[in-house]
Order: sequence, then structure tokens, then C-alpha cells
Amino acid sequence: MHRTQLLLTDEQNQRLRKITKREGKSLSEVVRQILDEYFASQDRKAQIEALEALKKLDQIREATAQDGMYEGNAVNEAREARERQIKEIWQQ
Repeated sequence: MHRTQLLLTDEQNQRLRKITKREGKSLSEVVRQILDEYFASQDRKAQIEALEALKKLDQIREATAQDGMYEGNAVNEAREARERQIKEIWQQ
């Protein structure tokens, strides 16, 4: 484990203290639990995004199989999708 110092707002500190009292856990334990839940949420989000990308690729494959040639610009579409993802990350 690593020691880390955090600066919290008064509200964040009060809410954490209430949780520690209610659950009978240390402040460090509660913060680690919150971080684990956040990381799990981010992992689920990444998995959903990967599945959506695979679905789009499958749609491209189906369109290509029907006509023999994909009419769109796969490189630009992938670039635009990645730029949207980056924008979403920065907005968090």
C-alpha cells in the first residue's frame, strides 16, 4: 500500500466521516472502497464502448459483404469516434 495525502472539501470530509461512523470502517478503508467502485465503473464503461465499436465493425462487415465494398470512410469514422471518446473523458 502507498500513503497518499488528499485535500477534501468540508462537505466531502463530513460525508466520509459519516460513512466511517455508520459502517465502522477507517477513513482509508472507505476511500479505497469508493475508488474501487469508481474504477469498476470505468472498466464497465470501457467494456461497453468496446462492444459498441465491435457492433459498428460488424455493421461495416455486413455492409461490405452485401455490396462487396464499403462506401463510407472507415478511417475517418474511427477517428471521429475516438475524438468523441476523448472529448467525453475531458468533460468528466
